[in-house]
Amino acid sequence: MHSHSSSVFNETLRLFPPVTGIPKESAEDTTLTTTDAQGNKTVVVVPKGVDITIDVPGLHYNPRYWEDPHSFKPSRFLGEWPRDAFLPFSAGARACLGRKFFETEGIAILTLLVSRYKIEIKEEPQFAGETFEEKKARILSAKPGITLT
Repeated sequence: MHSHSSSVFNETLRLFPPVTGIPKESAEDTTLTTTDAQGNKTVVVVPKGVDITIDVPGLHYNPRYWEDPHSFKPSRFLGEWPRDAFLPFSAGARACLGRKFFETEGIAILTLLVSRYKIEIKEEPQFAGETFEEKKARILSAKPGITLT
């Protein structure tokens, strides 16, 4: 069972995973059976040594695993949830070593900040006519990139 604070954290990591692609290499010849959007089954041949990338946002926003995947619903982590479809820290033997530290320290810091400060969105004149949905889309928009200085 998860606490409410870890549910908020997990839902945030589901919507905004810090790592968007997890590189892997197939250890042996295999096949993957998948279903496309039209429901057709397709077999993909994966030879040994092929580079594969797990698309984390693709998994985290997949409606097969997550009901209403674009909505922020921390409660989805309070009951049973698809653990294999949630990979913000990767999984298996090569998963993130810092996961437990982050889960403990991150929740402690977030709890401290929320208890001491009022967090609000600055009202800016150029966005005065925005609806709530437009403001939400603008503030939560994200794109991958690296800033160098």
